Amino acid sequence: MTLYGGVHFFLDGEGAEVHVGRETYLNRRVEITCKSRVTIGAGCAISWDVLITDTDYHRLDDASDTAPVTIGDHVWIGARATVLKGVTIGDGAVVAAGAVVTRDVPAGALVGGVPATVLREGVSWD
Repeated sequence: MTLYGGVHFFLDGEGAEVHVGRETYLNRRVEITCKSRVTIGAGCAISWDVLITDTDYHRLDDASDTAPVTIGDHVWIGARATVLKGVTIGDGAVVAAGAVVTRDVPAGALVGGVPATVLREGVSWD
């Protein structure tokens, strides 16, 4: 794992866990906020100013404010993207810069927009 300057981990719950796989890098100013569990697979490229959070910190009606985030292996997340609670991103997926990911992303898909939607499937990246 490689951490560039200004990466922050906020473990804000009892038993909160962040797991980062081998050969994954977190670029400048990545922020991971965790009350339960955030898992990032191996070989991922997380660009600068990305926010990954498993919590809203506030409840809306009876909904839980926390749900685990799982990011598969070899996932590329572009600059200033946001990954919200309860999301699973499949292996080999690409998240476009500035996207807000509010729901699961299939393996090998390119997603972008606010909220993020599938723009293309079957992508690969180096």
